[in-house]
Amino acid sequence: MAFNTSLIPKTENMLQVTPFHLSRNGAFQRRPRGILRVENKQFAGFAGYSDLYKADVTFSDQSKPLPIIAKAFRIIPNDEESNDQFTNIVDMLQDRESAVGAHEHISPIWSASVVMAGYTVPAIATPYYGNGNIINYVRFHPSADRFELVRQTASTLVHIHSKDIVHGDICPENICIADDGTVRVTDIAVDTLVRQTIHGNNLCVPSKWMYKSPEELEWGYRTTQTDIYSFAVTVYSVYTLKPPFVSKAHSYGKGLVQIINHGHDGLFEEIKPDAMSNDLWEVVRMCCAVDPSLRPSMKEVNGMLVRMREDK
Repeated sequence: MAFNTSLIPKTENMLQVTPFHLSRNGAFQRRPRGILRVENKQFAGFAGYSDLYKADVTFSDQSKPLPIIAKAFRIIPNDEESNDQFTNIVDMLQDRESAVGAHEHISPIWSASVVMAGYTVPAIATPYYGNGNIINYVRFHPSADRFELVRQTASTLVHIHSKDIVHGDICPENICIADDGTVRVTDIAVDTLVRQTIHGNNLCVPSKWMYKSPEELEWGYRTTQTDIYSFAVTVYSVYTLKPPFVSKAHSYGKGLVQIINHGHDGLFEEIKPDAMSNDLWEVVRMCCAVDPSLRPSMKEVNGMLVRMREDK
């Protein structure tokens, strides 16, 4: 997708990232103390509701800088109502992270603020993962153990669901790969909280609609069962290395209708990806049942994956 470069925010001397309520989990065991400096600030792209900035943050008790991505929510200058709404979202995400607790495959999320052209907007920040998302990683590392990455993602969702929390936006972009080649699930509940705040009860097409379940697209439901469906479609894409639909602007109508009426069966056409085992293919098919009550729980899915690993 081509962007008009004149729309890209100029970040030199404009961007200040100041994370607070700092916490670390998983691979990040120590709580950093204060910010010593923020360097190498640069615009990194657009997201659905935010602008992305990359920076290196050095904390006062660490000599090595930590690369981060800050997602600054897109707010019109001096729009105090929207600023307050997104500030509340950031606070809720901090509460949600505390509820989720530590897990080795969950990315930490920090509250942040970004100063742009003289005004401050709320933001969230996460570590920057140079390996990118799970599909990019597998594409550039053909020898990567795809099954193990899938299993790690499943175990993470088991943990999230055990806290009675729905991720709400499982897709390849929210499954990143750390420097050690292991999974980091990002943006837990972020999209859900933003959509509830911005759109209320109005239905709108999710940006990652192609990974969604029929009931989510038709009724807006987001449950652990919709997470399971999206997990399965994501696994399918990890093994085909492409999205289930070709993404084109304003051309998603037929795809939406197909998923709502038939799920992903018509898309998959009962064709198993060559690299996928028969057992894993069966799990994917079970998780993509159009009737949510027929889908296994994430705990059951993880149990099946663990047994497959043990049987190898």
